Amino acid sequence: MAVEKKKKTMFGVPVPIALFFIGILLPPEVSLTVGGLRFSGYRVVLIVMFLPMVYGLISGKHAKPGVFDLLVFAHSGWAVLALMKWGGIGQGIESGGIYVIEYAGAYLLGRIYIRSFEDYRAFAKAFVGVVVGMLVFTLPEALTEIHILRDSFAAVFGGPGAPYIEKRMGIERAFGPFDHPILYGVFSASAFSMAYYVVAGREFRNIRGMSKTFGVVLATFLSGSGGPYVALAMQIFVAGWERVLKGVTGRWRALFGLFAATYLWIDLMSNRTPFHVFVTYLTFSTQSAYNRINIWNYGTAEVVRHPIFGIGLGDWVRPVWMSDSMDNFWLLIAVRYGMPAWFFLVGLLVGLVVVIGMKKNLPQDWKNARHAWAFTLFGISVTAATVHLWNALFVLFLFLIGSGVWMADTRPQKRGAPATATKTQPRRRVRPATLF
Repeated sequence: MAVEKKKKTMFGVPVPIALFFIGILLPPEVSLTVGGLRFSGYRVVLIVMFLPMVYGLISGKHAKPGVFDLLVFAHSGWAVLALMKWGGIGQGIESGGIYVIEYAGAYLLGRIYIRSFEDYRAFAKAFVGVVVGMLVFTLPEALTEIHILRDSFAAVFGGPGAPYIEKRMGIERAFGPFDHPILYGVFSASAFSMAYYVVAGREFRNIRGMSKTFGVVLATFLSGSGGPYVALAMQIFVAGWERVLKGVTGRWRALFGLFAATYLWIDLMSNRTPFHVFVTYLTFSTQSAYNRINIWNYGTAEVVRHPIFGIGLGDWVRPVWMSDSMDNFWLLIAVRYGMPAWFFLVGLLVGLVVVIGMKKNLPQDWKNARHAWAFTLFGISVTAATVHLWNALFVLFLFLIGSGVWMADTRPQKRGAPATATKTQPRRRVRPATLF
């Protein structure tokens, strides 16, 4: 019966996912602030759905709980402890509570409501459709300097609308419905691998699918932001590697070896660290690169001083002329909540990639879905070293992680039958991978 309920859809995807993405696409002008907490559309959806999703996971109604779910709640719990240590019980309940809702709630939404290849394909098509469809607003925005969505909603609900940000490459940097062009750009870039592998089926002859893939590239370009360009470039690189070396045994180990060799070569040949070189060449300006290098230097020093519980929402030590904005998601997690929270998050992401990557004898459609999921997260993860994932982009990242868990505890059925979760096959001997 649970499977039938899950199939109630809106726009081709489960209703909770559709409402969640509608909430993401509502501009910040629509949000409501109560008692210091901002209630955006996606937050309302996650708050309403949180307890039912937790119950559905614990009871085994929707999915069998496992090690990766434990890592999610371990990270969330540690973040609450860090906030309580530095801000008291009140901050732990208020700020920590909403963090748990966003972090664990967004993950659970993908974890519970995407349980098969068919679910993932439907989501990928809808997501790509949203990114391409948004060009109706963002392409004129980039050409006319009128922020159509943000300014229109500001006129109705109040608020300043989109702030002024300098042009780049002769175009106005598009905001779409988001707080910043970086968020719009990474949101758009996140759809590339899904467009190429799932919608187009990695077939260049699929004109409609490849047109949508190009639409995703165009949408990312309109953000005029280096971070989204990095996310897109990383996905294109690994997709090209997979296509050229398809069928070659050990091609992914060779890629990791190439990355390691490149890192060592830069470390030996340059008078700067590999991180400094990476930031210098992947940002638009010398000033931006210099700022990110300073963030790394002072941020890591903060982690050394407070490695266990971080500093919570407290201010970090830096020169007076530096902004308090920390444009490095991975570093910010360690600074705020300590290294244990960082390890829980990285363990979740890397562990899932390894377990899913070890799956054998998958049909081509499943391999395409696996590539789309893993390459998307790879692109965002690399970008997160130079930008902060906040608001809508933060919950999107956790949702995308959760959207691939079905591949860890599900296997295809014979003769083209639809894939089902392991829990629906009580007589089947459980493989080690399904325990995760």
